[in-house]
Amino acid sequence: MKTILYSALTANGNYGDSETGQLPKQEELNNLDKHAKEAGNIVMGRKTYEVFNDGEIFSGLDVVVVSSNRTFEDAKVVESPGEALKYLNLQGYDKAFVIGGVTLASVFLSENLIDELYINIEPYIESGLKLEPNDGKSLNLTLLGHREIEKSGIVQLHYKIS
Repeated sequence: MKTILYSALTANGNYGDSETGQLPKQEELNNLDKHAKEAGNIVMGRKTYEVFNDGEIFSGLDVVVVSSNRTFEDAKVVESPGEALKYLNLQGYDKAFVIGGVTLASVFLSENLIDELYINIEPYIESGLKLEPNDGKSLNLTLLGHREIEKSGIVQLHYKIS
């Protein structure tokens, strides 16, 4: 199964903080929705689910939330990234689409569970968190493409982990 991580970084390389950061532009949400619908599923952490679940944004998707301390009626809740991928594989998916949450993204990267990344460079600067593997290792990337998302000022980089 191919696992794709979709993340946004500020222009100075920080991962936005959901408590203090700016919310995504509509153009970015449209792009995220397009990729999620192609995969048929979306995997996220508890905080991301709580911030973005408005009852419609994930409509038609198999939603998987990685959380060890919460349950949600309209999402499959699992305790680890590996369990999320196992569940999606058993459902017959050939792609897993992982979004938001620096903690979850870092665990997926540390466990070598990501094949491709979409990194959106946001047109603002703020303090924030770093997207990096928890194990301290570096990852080599091969650029597959780049583009601006709908004239929003957001530059999307598409990488394969080498």
